[in-house]
Amino acid sequence: MKLSTKIAKEASISFAGMGFGNAIRYLFTALLARFVGVEYLGIYSLANSVTRLAEVFGKAGLDGGILRYVSMRLGIGDNLVVQQNIRSTLKMGLIFSLLAMVVQVLLSNWLVTTVFHGSSLLRIVIIVNAITLPFTVLTLIAAYATQGFKLLKYRVFVNNIFTPTILLLVMVVSYFLISSATAIILPLLVSSIAGFVVIMIFLKRLTDVRLSQIIPAKFDSEILQFSYPLMFVAVIGTFMHWLDIMMLGYFTDANTVGLYYPAARTVGLLRVVLVSLMSIFSPMLSELFAQKKQEEMSDLYKLVVRWIMTLALPFTVLLFIFPSKIMLLFGGQYIQAADVLLVLTVAALIQSFTGAGGSALNMTGHPKVNLINSIIAVIVNVFLNVLLIPLYGIMGAAFATLVSLTILGFLRSFEVWSLAKLHPFSNKLLKPVVASIFSYFILLLVKPYLMPFHTLFTLALASVIVFSSFGCILWLLRFDSDDREVWNAWLMIRKSSKRK
Repeated sequence: MKLSTKIAKEASISFAGMGFGNAIRYLFTALLARFVGVEYLGIYSLANSVTRLAEVFGKAGLDGGILRYVSMRLGIGDNLVVQQNIRSTLKMGLIFSLLAMVVQVLLSNWLVTTVFHGSSLLRIVIIVNAITLPFTVLTLIAAYATQGFKLLKYRVFVNNIFTPTILLLVMVVSYFLISSATAIILPLLVSSIAGFVVIMIFLKRLTDVRLSQIIPAKFDSEILQFSYPLMFVAVIGTFMHWLDIMMLGYFTDANTVGLYYPAARTVGLLRVVLVSLMSIFSPMLSELFAQKKQEEMSDLYKLVVRWIMTLALPFTVLLFIFPSKIMLLFGGQYIQAADVLLVLTVAALIQSFTGAGGSALNMTGHPKVNLINSIIAVIVNVFLNVLLIPLYGIMGAAFATLVSLTILGFLRSFEVWSLAKLHPFSNKLLKPVVASIFSYFILLLVKPYLMPFHTLFTLALASVIVFSSFGCILWLLRFDSDDREVWNAWLMIRKSSKRK
């Protein structure tokens, strides 16, 4: 299989699964915002930020560790040790997640009264979310264990299809049948338990590992020693992702956080493209680096960055032209955060363009450099949040994110060039840029005719116009053979799904 075909096929599978999951979660956020209002959405966001950070400590990098060791043991045919590794890792994950749960519960009062200055409801949500940690952590570890068998379908189904769908359904049912408060309390708890049950059923079928075997399992110090450094990298990444939410909670209130969260959730859709392509780009770049194939590494890096921009730019144009309409999806009161959406969109586009640099540094033997870059970005973000949020509120948080991601992107780009001799620039990269510029002006011309319509109709029609005009302009500029591999990959996936 050609290099471009393999990237397109694997990334398309990942993008389809992640795209569905993010679409469901986005719908969840939009409906929750409309149902419960700004304050309750802010409470949900703050509790979620605390829980996601605790989750990183709970899994302690064991998800990445079990993926590596299952793949490695299967490669040498040691299937018995694979079962032992999975049982041991699940036990370690259970212990660490229980500790994280207890710490979150014990800190809940301090977080609510001292850090976020919130209500008693915020403490309840934080405590209930803490209870989900063992289920969430074990689900992640089990899912990555199945991926070690080179089977992506179990992790994609549970994490990106089943769990988000349960999350959405429980929220809707809770709101209409019980109360607004339960709509932010119950969904994460029920979906976490349901996801855990399903992934354990899949794991048992695949490996014959059962729940009853977890407690008696022995600690595997080798996996733990490999995994815990990954935790620190993940902590920084998670902290960076939720930092603006946490600091808005500290300096302002739940209402302000509730206004900011939908904009941040919207631009998060752009990151799906980056993450999807990185899942296959990283191991392929590592292999080429080991083989000292510098020219192929350069071609791969340029190809992946070009595809990221090709997929991200049309969506970026839509966000730029219709920020108010997009925020109106969450309710009329969220329109005041339209400018925040614009700033965060620029930040997300910069992250998309430079994000491959982080993986390139790791795969070419410079993980410490990447870690230092992340630490610098976090320090800059904290400093700017402290400086700007008291003065400008949610816009201050947005600009802090923009500046810190710009600095991070510059550092990555410079270091990838100086250390690995890789850069993303090529004549082919100009094609999506030119197409996006033309699409921008086309959409700008038709905007006055679309604005009077209902929000959903306006955005649907605008999406058709921007993506079709973008595609037509690329076609006029002539698709490269590598670009056609994306379409071929989708056809391969479709034929495969029909056979099943």
